[in-house]
Amino acid sequence: MPATVRRELTPRATRSLPSGAFPVPLSTLDWLLSRECPAARYVALRDLLHRPSKDIERRKARQVLVRDAFLKDALPQLRGMLPTGRPSDSAEATDPGTSYVLLLLELGCDAEVPELRHAADLLLARWERVIVDIERGETPSVGSGFVSACRALFLLGYGEDSRLLGAADHLARRRVTSDHATDSVAADLLVLTSVAEAKRSVAVQNAIAFCVERARSVELAALGGDLERTGIPVGDPADLLELLRGMAAAGASRSPEVDAALSRLVARADHRARWKLERPVGVRLPVPLEREGDLSRWVTIRALGVMQHFLSLTITGAP
Repeated sequence: MPATVRRELTPRATRSLPSGAFPVPLSTLDWLLSRECPAARYVALRDLLHRPSKDIERRKARQVLVRDAFLKDALPQLRGMLPTGRPSDSAEATDPGTSYVLLLLELGCDAEVPELRHAADLLLARWERVIVDIERGETPSVGSGFVSACRALFLLGYGEDSRLLGAADHLARRRVTSDHATDSVAADLLVLTSVAEAKRSVAVQNAIAFCVERARSVELAALGGDLERTGIPVGDPADLLELLRGMAAAGASRSPEVDAALSRLVARADHRARWKLERPVGVRLPVPLEREGDLSRWVTIRALGVMQHFLSLTITGAP
């Protein structure tokens, strides 16, 4: 290529948001509900169509979940990836094993899966000293590793456990009072909003409001470049889609800043409201989940969940 020729990347144009509900073609819904990917079918039924736990289609999908091609090969690898023993530093970053647990939880696994029950036991043992310090009224310094472990444990059914509720209070106070506000609030939001509303302390409620306001006024505009590309960030750092998911979980309302971020997210979808896996999954996988650059059921489910909260969804192309 001649030295005088330069390649320049044209910024992706934003799109106007629909005035009403976000349109999802029936073909995209059929793609998400296809039986060729049992895990995606189950999660779509649960999280997008909001089928109740007793719904026959959701129950059937859950029964065949572990037959999913990825999970069948991936679940046996979990035990070898989980760290044993206490962390050398309570402020350490998320380890690959915990990231892998979060990924499996994103794919529909839960505490009924034996490998995940074992993982919960190890996570509790690994962070026992930090949890005990919190129970004693101390304020240990914690990093994203502890936050990710708390998020996983809430998803594994420990929402009523006083140890986890105490940890959530600690994270809430740390977020509001910390002078180190460089980390995204996305991870904290996903933990704090896991606390049932009836169980939320004043500290947790205040921290959720603080995080939503910080996300709206500071972070949405700042998360650009590589972190605007869509992926499945189960480690560090959070991306734009993860931040919007955290805001949706907190029940955040629309605002000009949110609409601008949603427009950036919509611009990354194709004409059938499907998104690609544009960034590597946030943990090294023993077997591939989806190919980077290809259309992704998992990114699409996450993105449509965000659209459903802020805009609601409408199915198009139905007979």
